[in-house]
Parts: sequence; C-alpha cells; structure tokens
Amino acid sequence: MTNLFRIATITAALLASGCVSQLLETNPPKPRYMIGYVDAAAVSGAGVDWSLIVENPGASRAYDTTKIAVTPSPGRIEYFGGGEWASRAPVVVQMALIQAFEDSGRILAIGNRADLGLSDLALQTDIRRLDLDVAGGGRNARIHVYARLTNGRSTVFAAKGFTASAPARSNSGDDVAAAFDAALKTIVADVANWTFEEGAGARTSS
Repeated sequence: MTNLFRIATITAALLASGCVSQLLETNPPKPRYMIGYVDAAAVSGAGVDWSLIVENPGASRAYDTTKIAVTPSPGRIEYFGGGEWASRAPVVVQMALIQAFEDSGRILAIGNRADLGLSDLALQTDIRRLDLDVAGGGRNARIHVYARLTNGRSTVFAAKGFTASAPARSNSGDDVAAAFDAALKTIVADVANWTFEEGAGARTSS
C-alpha cells in the first residue's frame, strides 16, 4: 500500500507541474489555405441590371471536406498531409466566385442564398474534380467545375463545363496551394465571364 501511495503521489505531482503534458503534445496544426483575389481586369466589361445568387457548389464526399484531395492513380483518392483548405472546398469555391463578381464592379446585387434571398438569376455549380494529380510522377492541381445558369428553380438557361490545371513546383504545402490558386483563378474568371455573357440572354427569355 505504501508503494502504491507513493506512485500515486508522484504521478499527481507530475501532472500538476505540467511535466507529463510534454508527453501528450499533439502535432502542430496544418497550414490552412484560401484562394487569392481574381484580377478584376480578368472579368471586366459593361455593367448588368440583374441580380445573381451563387449557390453552394455541389460536390461528392471526396471533395466536400477541408482536406486537399490527392489522386495517386486513376479512381483512387488520398489526402494531402502538408495542409488543408481553410473551409470545406465547396465553400472556398463559392467565396472565390462571389468575390470575383463583386470585384468586377459590374453587378450590384450578388451573394449566396442566405445573404441575397431572391434574385433574377442563380449560378449553380458542381465540383466534378478538385485534386492534386500525382499519377505517373506528375504533380498537377486539376479542377473541373460544371456550371448552370438558372432562374433559381427548374429553368436552366445555359450550362457548361470548365476545366483548368496548374503544376506544383514541389510537394510543399505552399507550392501545392499555389498550384490550386492558379487553376481555380482560371476557373473562377472563366465562369464569371460566361455568366455575364449568358445572363443577358437568360434575362430576355425569362
């Protein structure tokens, strides 16, 4: 009993002093990444008189996460260990799209459904691919987004797929994030310009 009491007393003292906490330290948090601003010049043009809701993008469970997907071989998904998205990938894409429309200065009423509520048009997107392709020894951020311009209900005015890719210089988190940043900026600018082009016709036919 005496030995057990001494062991218990020593353990309690160590816990109180914080010595044992050194054995329980977790790994430092992973870096978190967002997408930078799209240059307003990339989506410049005449102003429009309609409002737009950017819906939350759809995505499979492989991409609907804060983890950065990696494809080591066709049909196989793993996740990057050197960093993650600051929010779930669909939220990152949605925020980048809204910001591009806002920064263009061409449309006054733009936002998600919670912010805007009602609008003339709605942009719906599906993330078909958002991964770092390392198959065959490469290292490329690849993105495929399918977009639909609708009235927010059942009518689809236009639809189109958008694809972009960019190489990562190394396996570091910063270089991988930079590759995704470049590819997604291309997608965002292309989707925004397409939306502005198709919006006029959609408003005429609605």
